[in-house]
Amino acid sequence: MRVSRATGTVRDMSDRIVRAPRDEHERATLERVLQESFGNEGLPWTTWMERIGHENLRVVIADGAIRGGLGFYRFGQHWGGERVPMIGLAGVGVEPSWRGRGIARTFLVDTLAQARSEGVPLAGLYASSVAVYRAIGFEQAGVTLRFEAPVASLARGDHALACEPFDPLENAHVRPLYDARARRWDGHLVRTEAIWARITQPYQGTARAYRFGPASAPEGYIVYSHQPGADLHFGIALRDLVLATPAAARRCAALLSDLRSLGRDLRWLGCASDPLVSLLPEESARIVEPHRWMLRILDPARALAMRGYSSEGEASFVVRDALFGDHALHVRVRDGRAEVDTIAARRELPTLDTRALAALYSGFANVSTLVAMGLVEGSIDGAHALARLFTRGEPWLCDWF
Repeated sequence: MRVSRATGTVRDMSDRIVRAPRDEHERATLERVLQESFGNEGLPWTTWMERIGHENLRVVIADGAIRGGLGFYRFGQHWGGERVPMIGLAGVGVEPSWRGRGIARTFLVDTLAQARSEGVPLAGLYASSVAVYRAIGFEQAGVTLRFEAPVASLARGDHALACEPFDPLENAHVRPLYDARARRWDGHLVRTEAIWARITQPYQGTARAYRFGPASAPEGYIVYSHQPGADLHFGIALRDLVLATPAAARRCAALLSDLRSLGRDLRWLGCASDPLVSLLPEESARIVEPHRWMLRILDPARALAMRGYSSEGEASFVVRDALFGDHALHVRVRDGRAEVDTIAARRELPTLDTRALAALYSGFANVSTLVAMGLVEGSIDGAHALARLFTRGEPWLCDWF
């Protein structure tokens, strides 16, 4: 049985029920499960639940008690300059004594099925266990890297462009700068208020924000927070950074470099072709945490039709999906958009596991790698024809959720 978004999905799977928590007591129970799952009782789970929305929480009930749960964001992701609806799974946890019984799979699959029924074609996450999510159709689709560099190693820049502080919560005038970059860089989120809150209202510490250029026509901005260190020294954690002009890049470098007397290390989330790393005068940045985020194609036809493309061409293929059924599709791309038709499956068509389609969709994986993984069968040339449609450079998911 399905009910409204406000109360979530209710589904009885023999002795298990998946639904939204009904009251404060059930949310507190979920919080205790997440505290133990993530090994940190200091994380502000109540605030996290409020931001993500109580209607976007799920718990699984077995033997009359809550045994696990998750939350999911409702946002979009930019692909080919278009916004494709997406859910982002987060805070997935299971009571330790109930692990190994398929509890996580129960509420994960239910959440994906609900999103698919609502017309959402994509799901994404940062995985704590790759194997768990591959088993339900996710595949690695991009790299998010946590960098660290000494503040003293930054270019000195210059002070020619105006630089003014602003209230991080009053950010409407700089959001268009992020939106413009997001449209041009695959993988960027369509940020919701919940994602902006993660940037401007950190769970710990205080966010500080500076604008480069006049308020009427800003050329860039930065949001960061201090991380206390030994003595009076501190680290600098970048929370958001967009530099639209060389002048903004130079002024940002000067702002950060001017903190070098007490500021020690700069830390930020980036990618292999990271803009800040590229602006360093020497190779002083090091990767301290490598992450591969994962993507799940919930509805292949909608996912292909809703995104944009920079290459023209066509391809026919079969998508194998153990959860939602197989699909034989023909895609024809003209003028940046795709026409997607359902066709009859034929033996000569390449067959892609849904995981392979996710990795190709993002432009992250090469067909040869997917063949070696056993995710592509049949015509390799046909799979390459599909892969060529998605070639647009490195995808970058620059937000953590």
